[in-house]
Amino acid sequence: MKSAFRTAGLTLALSALWLAPRPALGAAPDPQAQAEALIRRLDVAETRSRIAEPLTKAKDAQRRAQNARGAGDLKHASELDTLALLWAQVADDLLTTALAEQKLNDVQKKASDLERRALDTQALVEQAIARRGRAQQNLAETESKSKSVAPAKPAEKPHSKGKAPRE
Repeated sequence: MKSAFRTAGLTLALSALWLAPRPALGAAPDPQAQAEALIRRLDVAETRSRIAEPLTKAKDAQRRAQNARGAGDLKHASELDTLALLWAQVADDLLTTALAEQKLNDVQKKASDLERRALDTQALVEQAIARRGRAQQNLAETESKSKSVAPAKPAEKPHSKGKAPRE
């Protein structure tokens, strides 16, 4: 008889554990915890000025959710937690966008500087090519003038009587 009670008790205990409520494996995370974590991460001095408005609204929704929870209104508290999470996500998106715009601005400045440098270099190369062309033209003119102006050397007279010219 003791064995039957043990088996029944063990079966009852196991079924109670099996039927006990437990979180589903694919259950959505708690919006209250997510909102708190996101607000905590965003609420720093460096970012506060850029995301002040949505961060304030997220904190306000969080405070209202706490008040609703304290009054026993769990439905509205859950909705307000979701609202706080949404506002915190808006603040995060706004911060991400602001940082991306800053990076874009920096890249545009660098690109503009490189473009200016390329134009300066191109102008210098064109000036050097023009100078070289002018120098070649001046050299050609000088050579042609020197050929036409240079007097012809007198023809040497044949030496008579086999004497070698004196030097």
